[in-house]
Amino acid sequence: MKKVSIAITAYNQAHYIGQAVESALAQDYPNLEVVVSDNHSTDPIQEVMARYTSDPRVKYFRNETNLGMIGNFRKALYEYSTGDYALHLDGDDYFTDPGYIRTAMDLIDRQGLTLVFARSKSLYEKDNVFIEDKVNSDLQEVMDGNWLFLNFYKGYSLPTLTAVHDRPYAMEIGFFEKNIRSTDWEGFLKLIIGKKVGFVNRFVSVWRRHGMNYTLNQDLDKILSNVEFVDSPYRFALSIQAFPQDVLDLWRRRMLKRYFVQVLLRAAITKNRRQEQGIADFLVKYDKAVYDSIRMDPRFIVMKMVIRNRRMTYFIFKHILKQESFIKDFEYIHCD
Repeated sequence: MKKVSIAITAYNQAHYIGQAVESALAQDYPNLEVVVSDNHSTDPIQEVMARYTSDPRVKYFRNETNLGMIGNFRKALYEYSTGDYALHLDGDDYFTDPGYIRTAMDLIDRQGLTLVFARSKSLYEKDNVFIEDKVNSDLQEVMDGNWLFLNFYKGYSLPTLTAVHDRPYAMEIGFFEKNIRSTDWEGFLKLIIGKKVGFVNRFVSVWRRHGMNYTLNQDLDKILSNVEFVDSPYRFALSIQAFPQDVLDLWRRRMLKRYFVQVLLRAAITKNRRQEQGIADFLVKYDKAVYDSIRMDPRFIVMKMVIRNRRMTYFIFKHILKQESFIKDFEYIHCD
């Protein structure tokens, strides 16, 4: 039976870590380790973890210095974890489905998969609201990874806190080498090329959104450097000749368009004109064709008009784009 590492990375999350650990220990898969990588926290997280270390499945490590968020991801995956498969959980997130790892591993064993992922809820802590986005709801249980890669621009998602993946192969292709916001997607997009992928169509975990999340707080430099989550898999796919170059070039343009539409709309919704202009100036130099495609896309033009009306914007993201959490996030950005 293959071993699964649930790698929980934490920094100053003493008030959340117990729920994360307990939800991992509640998984009914028998060959499991729960690895907690404490990134040199200054809160009482060590005292909280002392409640769990008597369980042989729990391994608690405290880094001698703070390695940064992505450095801690690497430490947990490459050095502290020992499983054949791994799943990455932030210290403030948790599982809600105790049978998920067993379901994922059964699918992996039966179908010879490299990755299995599922759906996750978002918990908006300020008002204790759970949101269940409809993203991914049309996916098949077993997919060709190449198909998912080429169609990812259509709005699909790979929630890290649900992704059970081949750990040795992830290390081989350089998981968490990129110090960018979407370092997880950069790795997953490379991971699925030429492989088979599974999907469990149920909500299995909760992503806690409380305004402190890294993904909700981004300056212009981080937004622009994040294009590497597209360009790195593009170069990787080229290097192994996974697809013809014209196919990959089209994929890259579509992925960049998806990304920059989102960040430009985010800047417009928050009325951050300086950021909006900075993104536009960058994109003109970086890939003028993508910029022109966005600027002339009637859907983008309509959205730019619609976002002046908050209710209409919320309706579109919830019922048409199936990403209610995208618009809900702005309440947290404004309240920081």
